[in-house]
Amino acid sequence: MNKVIDILKLSNYDKFKCIADKCKFTCCEGWDIGIDGDTYNKWKEKNNKSDYIFNNIKIKNCKSKTEYFINKETHEACPFLDNQGLCKIVKSHGEEYLSLTCHMFPRIENIFEDKKELLLSCACPEVVELISSINGKINIISENNTNLKNNLLELKIRETLVNIVQQKNFSLEDKLIISFQMLLTILENESFREDNLLEELEKYKNGDYIRELIDMYHDVDLNINDSVEEINYLFLDIIQNYKEVSVLDILLKDISDFAENIKIRTLSAKWHDYKRLFEEYNKLIENCIVSKILSCCISSDIKEMIISFQLIILEYLLVRYAVFLKYCMNKNKEIDTQDIKDYIVAFSRIIGNNTEAVREFIIDGFGEAVLEIGYLCFITLF
Repeated sequence: MNKVIDILKLSNYDKFKCIADKCKFTCCEGWDIGIDGDTYNKWKEKNNKSDYIFNNIKIKNCKSKTEYFINKETHEACPFLDNQGLCKIVKSHGEEYLSLTCHMFPRIENIFEDKKELLLSCACPEVVELISSINGKINIISENNTNLKNNLLELKIRETLVNIVQQKNFSLEDKLIISFQMLLTILENESFREDNLLEELEKYKNGDYIRELIDMYHDVDLNINDSVEEINYLFLDIIQNYKEVSVLDILLKDISDFAENIKIRTLSAKWHDYKRLFEEYNKLIENCIVSKILSCCISSDIKEMIISFQLIILEYLLVRYAVFLKYCMNKNKEIDTQDIKDYIVAFSRIIGNNTEAVREFIIDGFGEAVLEIGYLCFITLF
């Protein structure tokens, strides 16, 4: 007898509808487009139809597997995009000939033994709009109304991350740091037996325990000028190769020019007023972060989970800083909600859709793929 697979969907999943040419963010530019192995093999079997496709594929041999990508620089448009913004592969062979990445985006599927999760990527502006319309907390809902209890340890860890981020009475920055600290503790104790791990996770249901950890991190005296200077350098370094992406240029050029020329002390003086205003948008940002955790933090390798969560933190910090630069440039000293949405999409693409490139950037700059928690506090909690 076939085992019943439970289908779980992200809040508002069924409401998603691509707005096609009305969208100001093309899906075909500004990120590394992967090709799944099944599609690559299908194209290879039908190579009489696919010669022009194979001329535009690059192969990357990793330690444990071979990966396939569209042969383009990250900032470039897909070579299969025609002058009308249509896909040559779809025009020639039909949508079923597309790779899984192109066919699915922005939909995401996580498949486990007894369930399949249907999620959405914040790299699509229409998804961010859907998330912004949610009243209350985002979640995943079972179509069969079954118990959502997780049996896999990685899903128990992910559930704890979501629970921490959705806690009330703590700032979003504090919750991100505490979540990262929890993952580091698990990594440092990889020999944890399952019962010990569950005991560790249980601690983070206690608000008093979280408050003690937060107070410990806030005991460190941070110099706001140094922190702003560091996040400014990080911002400029990360966006360097993306100012050439036409769909991102309008979002990045003015603020990057401003960031390159402004005096840090001038920026620092405006930070606290801005931060209070920015907190008004925490519901939208928190729901986007939870959506990313549900999509990405699913590895049984705790180090890989930490790196995935670390990239979510970086996305948040860069969105927060990009909107800050716009705020500083705005004479009315107001925050435009649309700016927040646009930068969520932009950095979901720059970071979330180019994970290998960002990982290499971190290793080159810091020597390790996992950042030190002291550094994250330095650029997060000021």
